[in-house]
Amino acid sequence: MTAEQSGIRYQAVRAPRSHGEVLVQPSPLNAQRLIAENRSRLASAGDRPFGYGGVELDVLRREARLDILRIAREHTSAYRDVPEHPTDDGPLIMTGHQPALYHPGVWFKNFLADRIASQVQGIAINVIIDNDVAPAPSISALSGTPGEPRPTRIAYDQPGPRVAWEMTYPQSMETLRSFAKRAEATIEPFVANSLVSQFWPRVVQEVEAGKPLGLAFSVARNCLEESLGLQVLDVPLSRLCQTQWFCRILGFILVNATSYRGIYNQCVQDYRDVHKIRSTSHPVPDLGVDEAWVEVPFWVWTKKNASRRGLWVSSSAGQLMLTDQAGWQIELSNDEDLPARLEELASQGVYIRPRALMTTTILRLVASDLFIHGIGGAKYDQVTDEINRHLIGLDPPEYVTATATAQLPIDSIGVSKSDLQEIESRLRDAEFNPDRAIAGDIENNAQWQSLLKQKSSLLANVPNFPEKRLWHRQLAEVNSKLRNQIAEPVARLRIERAKTVHMLHQKQLSASREYSFLLFPQEGLRNLLLDLAEKEI
Repeated sequence: MTAEQSGIRYQAVRAPRSHGEVLVQPSPLNAQRLIAENRSRLASAGDRPFGYGGVELDVLRREARLDILRIAREHTSAYRDVPEHPTDDGPLIMTGHQPALYHPGVWFKNFLADRIASQVQGIAINVIIDNDVAPAPSISALSGTPGEPRPTRIAYDQPGPRVAWEMTYPQSMETLRSFAKRAEATIEPFVANSLVSQFWPRVVQEVEAGKPLGLAFSVARNCLEESLGLQVLDVPLSRLCQTQWFCRILGFILVNATSYRGIYNQCVQDYRDVHKIRSTSHPVPDLGVDEAWVEVPFWVWTKKNASRRGLWVSSSAGQLMLTDQAGWQIELSNDEDLPARLEELASQGVYIRPRALMTTTILRLVASDLFIHGIGGAKYDQVTDEINRHLIGLDPPEYVTATATAQLPIDSIGVSKSDLQEIESRLRDAEFNPDRAIAGDIENNAQWQSLLKQKSSLLANVPNFPEKRLWHRQLAEVNSKLRNQIAEPVARLRIERAKTVHMLHQKQLSASREYSFLLFPQEGLRNLLLDLAEKEI
């Protein structure tokens, strides 16, 4: 298989730059057609084995649907009212992200999922990707004043172990409790009545009840969504990993580790070739092999050592050996009870979770009827599609790519890149064509006029090669004298350039799309995201 033979194509997908702009692909978005097409593709491959012991894709999808609806309702109803849905037969519209305090463009996926589900009489589900490692515990923000903004970070916790979100608990309750007050004071010169003051008390309440930090964020966010009129159910990925159907998929990959690794690595390399990527860590690292051990696309950690490590497998004589190559190892019988034994590992303090491409494989092939990606996931899932084409001969289900841009409601600083380009053009003229650089009183200066006449005469009488060196020297001397005449206005122009660069930097800071949704005013952000989602369907 070569990159030319694969279905991977270069995608020049970019996030929208301006406030209120949205990216949704395919466009126009016909959700009903996509769902019908996906169901048809999945049904045509329904007899393909994708679970341990030859369990077929159709069987896995039926089991997964029942479990996902049950777990999502159970999880969400633990902290808010969940109205009964008219039917459980409607399409499952799914999206997912890490439980971070992300920017509104990420949050937009939930609004779009809700609107699509409403349109097709389906159920919207957000999967909390809590197996990713939690980042540094702070958010980007603005400090200073609207006229002089400065970048800053606001900590919601003290740094702790770099572990998965589901294992991340606060290191400093004092820092956590004071976050809303500090964030509000920092952003108040720019935004009045930011969401953080409404959002944060629920975070503190959930943490004090014993929940991990990411789950506390998710509860507060989902409750906020309900108050905004959305009916999106939440479900942690960690809960789905404790189901029989998930363990059947895990068992299938373990016993087919060698062939899966070959397909996986080739598809990843095809992506690199098409996108001209030299790094061996992008879009994801290759799966390794070490003598009899083969790496599989899952993470493992234990209660004693919560750092994520790669999962490796070796098989012989009806046994499977699993290891993290860092001290942990277990032997399991390769028989019909393997999925049940894998399911029991969590109760023994062993946690196996899918990596990125395996996560989206499971969510798109087994768990949903339509999946909504952000830009990064959509690009990388070309690899997922290729893997599944070669692994089970499946024409992969289509997905939606969605993001939006929202900027903090700050008056725009009145300067543009064209202003800077004009100043830089004048400064270049001051160096090479000083007679064109500066206008004003200097034009009436007798010495200036004399120099201009000398330059005009030289340019009108360009000699042939033997005398051209002298001519160049004379022209350079005239330009030098002209530059000396305008030294003061050029100095002012350089000061103006520095000021313009500074103002452009301030404008860039103010117009960033990366600020957490917590820093926005509730009503404006709600209306924007709902309106954008409504327009797209």
